[in-house]
Amino acid sequence: MRKALLISVLLASASLVFAQTDANSITVVASRNTNFQADQAVFSVSVASGINASLDDVLGALQGSGVTAANFTGVNSSQQLSITTIPGITPFPVVPGPIVPLPSLQWSFTLSVPLSKIKDTIGTLTTVQQNAAKKNNGLSVSFYVQGAQVSPQSQQSQACVLTDLIADARAQAQKLADAAGLGVGVILAMSSATSATPASIGLSSFFIAAPSAPCALTVKFALQRF
Repeated sequence: MRKALLISVLLASASLVFAQTDANSITVVASRNTNFQADQAVFSVSVASGINASLDDVLGALQGSGVTAANFTGVNSSQQLSITTIPGITPFPVVPGPIVPLPSLQWSFTLSVPLSKIKDTIGTLTTVQQNAAKKNNGLSVSFYVQGAQVSPQSQQSQACVLTDLIADARAQAQKLADAAGLGVGVILAMSSATSATPASIGLSSFFIAAPSAPCALTVKFALQRF
């Protein structure tokens, strides 16, 4: 009768807590949701250059933007067409034959700034872009807001607390055990898992990822009979 009562209680509680029992133990899954708020905007910054440009040349074009070598993410090669133009005439190849493509490089950087600094950063990058164009040295700057993220500092401040999850699991297990006239004893085993499920929040022309990270702990307790 006692075992049958315990099984019925577990089924009634299935929507609230996952639990398994055997003759001498009960396994409970306790979880808490940590709702992270995105606090950084992520800018993608690119510099197009000739094949002979170096990273120092590119960083020189980005001077004043806040972008450093630490923000560098990679460089890709591409090709651009070499077209000879005549004033007043639509551009076309003057010399018959195939157009010879010139190799070029695309340098990529990412820049993370506080959300409150989005407008200021756009203004700064626009100025850098215009200054690079005025120099006419074969380097051109482009950028866009790639999205947003939760800063490492914010993630660390909202990390899962193991002792809290254990307390939740014990409380849940005790409720189930009480219904069967049993007690909850020592922890026999436990395992944890954390994942992030992103949700998009529209802001202007880009999206902010506001992940909700469920912290889950599976705990197996020994059952005590009075």
